[in-house]
Parts: sequence; C-alpha cells; structure tokens
Amino acid sequence: MTGGRIAALGTAAGAVGTLGLGAFVARRLLFPTPYSATATVRAATPTEAEFVTTRDTRLPGTYRITRDGQDVRVQDVLDIDGDTVRRRTDGPAAGGEWGWDALLYDGLADVPGDEPTDVTGNEPTHVVHVHGQSLGPRQVLRGIPVWRALGATSEVVDTTDLPLRSLDPGAVDRIVTAVRAARGRGATRVVLQGWSAGALACSVAASRVEVDGLVGISPLLSVSSALRGAVSGAHLPAFVGTVAARIATTGVLSRLAGAAAPVQTTAWQASATPTLLVHSAADALVAEADVAAQTARPGTRAVAFRTAPHTLEWNEDPERWERAVRDFAATL
Repeated sequence: MTGGRIAALGTAAGAVGTLGLGAFVARRLLFPTPYSATATVRAATPTEAEFVTTRDTRLPGTYRITRDGQDVRVQDVLDIDGDTVRRRTDGPAAGGEWGWDALLYDGLADVPGDEPTDVTGNEPTHVVHVHGQSLGPRQVLRGIPVWRALGATSEVVDTTDLPLRSLDPGAVDRIVTAVRAARGRGATRVVLQGWSAGALACSVAASRVEVDGLVGISPLLSVSSALRGAVSGAHLPAFVGTVAARIATTGVLSRLAGAAAPVQTTAWQASATPTLLVHSAADALVAEADVAAQTARPGTRAVAFRTAPHTLEWNEDPERWERAVRDFAATL
C-alpha cells in the first residue's frame, strides 16, 4: 500500500471518528439522559450531616436527599475537610447512601403556597412554565412558589411526548395555545418562564403571540454555542462542537443523532417582550457573550449566579433567585 493511500485512509478514518463524536455530542443535547446522583452520609445530628465529598455534595445551596420515602433538606455548606463535607440539614439523616435531588418537589401538590382559585374572569397574571430536554415537568416546580406568593396562577407545559421535546416545533405550538387560553380566561398579564431549551421555545412563542414577560432560566440562547460549551467541558477538540451543531440542525445528518428531523430554531428569537435571563458563570452551555448580546437589547436584563451548573441557579441561592423574579415581575 502506498504512502498516499495510507494517508487517505487515515484522513477518512479521522473524518468518520469526528462525525461519530459530533453525533454523540448532538445526541446528548437532543436526548440527554436525566442526571442522577447519590450522596453518602457518614455521620449526622438533627441539624447537620457529614457527606462523602463529591461534585454534588460540595455545591453550595439547597438540595435534598431521599431514601425509602424519607427526604431531608440539605442546606448551607459548613465545612469541607478533604473527603468530607459538613452541611446544615432540616432533620436527621441515617448513615449510608441516599439519592441526591436538586428538583426538591415530586409534583404540583408538593409545591409550597396555594394556587389562586377565585380567578374566574379576573386572572391578573398567569405564568406558563416550560421544562427543558431531560428532566420533564418536575424541573420547573422550583420556580412556581414565587409566583404563587405574587398571586399569579401557573400551568406547566409538558413536552416529553414530542419527538424533540422542548426543541420540537410542537412545543412552541403548545405554549402559544396556553397563552391564548389564558387570555380567553381573562388573564391581563401572561408571563412565560422556560428552563434551558424550554426558554428557547418560549422566545419563539413570544415572537408569535403577545406576552407580557419572559423569564429564561439557564436559557439555551444558541444551539451552536451550547454544543461548543459542552465539547469544551468534555475536553474535546473545538471543531467537534461545530460538527455536532451541523448534525443537530441539518436534515438527514440529524438522523446520526437519533432525530428524525433537525432542530429548526437554533438561536434565541428577539422580540419586544420584557425579558429576564437567569444564568450562571459555571454553566458551560450558556455563553457569556450570548448573554451580553441579549442584554444589549432594550428590555432585557440578566442576573448571574456563580457556582451553579446548568439550571441549578435556584439551588445556589433560592432567596436571590426569587428576589430577581419578584423584581422583574414588579416592572411588568
């Protein structure tokens, strides 16, 4: 075999490898596996617990651990000593392995606060909540109590049955339908609150139907930027992100990522809707440059958190998160 043929085979093999990596990264964006984690309790008192140090147990903020129908709220990090993290808790936790949960609530019935009920013909504010790609409706529940405290009604748009979930064109149709139904019930203000890809879908909906406010939590501002961030976080070559973006957004190629059709909306849709973007400096999927480009537009503001991974800004500091939403709601 000649040197030229060997080089050609090597180039072809490299191209196939790059395409395979790109398809893998694109699939992770389109069909991510729901994140799950465990936490091991070494010792505990009624108000504190010592955990084995992991990426999750050292994160500041509010979480919970669950086991056999019991759950314990995990709060401030008090001390980190090598492989042990000591944290405040709201009750005793027996030693051993627990499930680690950032979503806190299992369903609407668990969400604090009462949903306004006497709103027939007089529904001042209605909030439509939209989840992202992997976690389903539970993801949005942390964002409901602040609106209940403000007297707003809420509904959750579920996209888990759609081929591309919240990146599916059908997700936007459902959001638009929910907005029009709320107007029909007499809502004077309608706010969209989306998480990750759900926020992107909300931006598209806001360009199709009038809404009074838009809150994006870890908003997917650009599919290409998110894929480049994911590749960087995985320490893969940058060009793999470019290939992944092409696969996710191109017909036929999208099938390599397991999608029968490509993603049609690949970037945040600008509108005149007052907008709040809540993001984190530690989130590789939301580029600071993309946030800056949006906040340069009139009517768009951003609140940045420091340590939260993707969509965990509420957990980092619930009081600050809810204050940001309240302050934004006061301007509508």
